[in-house]
Amino acid sequence: MRRWSYILNEAAIGLRRNLSMTIAVILSVTVSLSLLGASILLRQQVDAATDDWTGKIEVSIYLCDGLSCPPITDSQQQALRDNLEANPLVDQVFFESKQEAYAAFQRQFANEPVFLDNVEEQTLPASFRVKLTDPERFDAIKTQYEKSPGVESIVDQKELLDEFLAFSGVIRWSAGIIAAIAMVAAAVLVGNTVRMAAFARRDQTQIMKLVGASSWYVRLPFVLEGVLAGLLGAAIAWGMLVFGVDWMFTNLQGSLTFVPFLTTTQIMGVWPWLAVPAVAMTAGASVVALWGFLDV
Repeated sequence: MRRWSYILNEAAIGLRRNLSMTIAVILSVTVSLSLLGASILLRQQVDAATDDWTGKIEVSIYLCDGLSCPPITDSQQQALRDNLEANPLVDQVFFESKQEAYAAFQRQFANEPVFLDNVEEQTLPASFRVKLTDPERFDAIKTQYEKSPGVESIVDQKELLDEFLAFSGVIRWSAGIIAAIAMVAAAVLVGNTVRMAAFARRDQTQIMKLVGASSWYVRLPFVLEGVLAGLLGAAIAWGMLVFGVDWMFTNLQGSLTFVPFLTTTQIMGVWPWLAVPAVAMTAGASVVALWGFLDV
């Protein structure tokens, strides 16, 4: 017990003695782990939204209204509906009139007056909303119905989802790469700080070695010093992410009602993904920096 008390006490003294370098290490770790945590939370958010949206993906078959093609007749519309309902690839069919499309548009962009002022009811076409038994079979539906009388265009929502996933993937990987670079820089800083601390106390550590202390017993306070600084940085990064991301999601929920945002509990769950890399990075950098340095 005395040994661990000594090790902890020496680590605490080292943190206070090199306060400016300790603060630099903590800030460096905080920045790198904040980027790492943001990348992880972005991935979790995209996965949650994708899982929710995948089950709601529909094919929109827009009907001619006389603006770009001759308006669809009642008989053509009914024949198209009957054909869709009889198609084995189709799970459900919903008709959305111009009025319903405009009402949905107003709800979706209630907080965007610029959009509302520039879109009128007659500019939005009526459509059939089609849910497929297999969303991957969109091409078969498009080929079968794109030249049907009264059909203006066919749009697959999955294509929009794929574009969103590709865009978010670029952001996620970019944040991950930047986080990795920042973590390497933090590891170098940790190693230099620990090595400087060991050099400043070289007389003390050499005396300990001469009276029989093992190399690991001598090195452990310095390694623990780096680990404690890393954990402090991880804790700050975790707090910033929890409060910052939760605040952002809370404010976005009012305008993006169709997005299932992560809960506060889920955001708080990022802690292990920050703490483990912090310990591994700082302990590894400290051990490498001290390897052979304290041998006498």
